[in-house]
Amino acid sequence: MTSSQSEPYLKYALFCRDTEEGPDGELTLKDVVDLIDLPPPPESAEARPRIVAEIDLNLAFCIAGATPGSHHLMVAIKGPGMPLDPPPTQAIDWEEGILFQRWIKAFRIPVQEAGLHVAAILLDGTPLGEGSFLVRFRDSATAP
Repeated sequence: MTSSQSEPYLKYALFCRDTEEGPDGELTLKDVVDLIDLPPPPESAEARPRIVAEIDLNLAFCIAGATPGSHHLMVAIKGPGMPLDPPPTQAIDWEEGILFQRWIKAFRIPVQEAGLHVAAILLDGTPLGEGSFLVRFRDSATAP
């Protein structure tokens, strides 16, 4: 059974180091990131959360199936030890006849702890999906 009314959905969401768009509109994602190894953080007597690294990444994502008209897009980054501080929404217009739209957003992501770092993608307040990468600290015995 099929429905005549479509709902927006996330086609893909990937973190990468760089992107390139060809003359025919073909998008190339360079250095897709799903795991980042970092050196172990220095031992600290401080109890407050500290940023041990900042990672510059692009989030490439594509949304399909939205109805024509005005919408609100939000991408919120969350990670271990990070307080959730949702950014303001971005107003977007979806024109008639558009099957999908893609975005590339640059982020400087603070790392406080190892674990899964996630970009939650919402359209009009409805979660559509996520892109993520894992941060781990190398074992100090094997760290260069």
